[in-house]
Amino acid sequence: MGDDFRTHYWRRCRRGYGTAAVGECLHWSSPDASDLTKVDCADEHRFEVGAVVDLSSFPGSEFGPEAEYPTEIRFSELRTEICEPAVTRYMGARYDPRGRYSINLINPGQDGWQEGERTIRCGLQHVGVTGAVFPMVGQAGQQDQSVVWDDGFCIGINFEAPTDPVPCEEPHAYEVVGTVDLGEHFGDGYPPVAEQDRFLDDRCRQLAADYLGSPERLTEQRLTAFWDTRSLSSWLAGSRLVNCSIGAQTGAGGGFSAIVGSARGDITIDGQRPSEIALPEPPRVPGAPALIPGN
Repeated sequence: MGDDFRTHYWRRCRRGYGTAAVGECLHWSSPDASDLTKVDCADEHRFEVGAVVDLSSFPGSEFGPEAEYPTEIRFSELRTEICEPAVTRYMGARYDPRGRYSINLINPGQDGWQEGERTIRCGLQHVGVTGAVFPMVGQAGQQDQSVVWDDGFCIGINFEAPTDPVPCEEPHAYEVVGTVDLGEHFGDGYPPVAEQDRFLDDRCRQLAADYLGSPERLTEQRLTAFWDTRSLSSWLAGSRLVNCSIGAQTGAGGGFSAIVGSARGDITIDGQRPSEIALPEPPRVPGAPALIPGN
């Protein structure tokens, strides 16, 4: 049974699930979540509860004592209809809809449902592109929600699109070379994306040079510096961090080439060594494309 609560359901775990209140956090390690338990939100966890909803209080017989266990599609609908507004209220102005946290739900599972349990818990998770659930530390509303990774992380690739972190020895879209706090440069006022690009153009190229050991190394490896930008909605929610990364685009389509190996060492790009590849085209507009479209 997988980690993605949007498509998979847990067996009921009374030790944590049945008593978790709003603002509390849940963690598990086993694939079937049999060790699910409540933990301090300051510790590593995989779910922060934002709402507790008793479906038996709803009118009609859909969730009554004799009701059948809801389908996967119905739970997905409940996540949209009930959990999204409830968790958004829980987070208030601090929720970044383009940030790292997704709104999901935990249901009692078929066994719990047959025992009469009708309570679902809506909450927040850090779910990757592949559906993997990444550990969280600290309550979501008290931290920057920007989607950023540590220096040296390589982000996987699938059909020319970035996915989730993978070992750099595996095919990947780009490698993270640094993190920039836009708030330190721009203060509290929101900077238009064009201004973010102009600032990050120089900053990310410098971080790439520092990471690789010299400015020339970027060209030698036939790579280009990329960065994220932040939308107004993300900025208002407190998201200020962006990653600077290095990768290779496939051409006019804007997709990524598959790189194998860390750029600090020997790499291949779509199976070719850098020396076999023509020099990359310079950006056609000031700045470079965002790594996460829409952010």
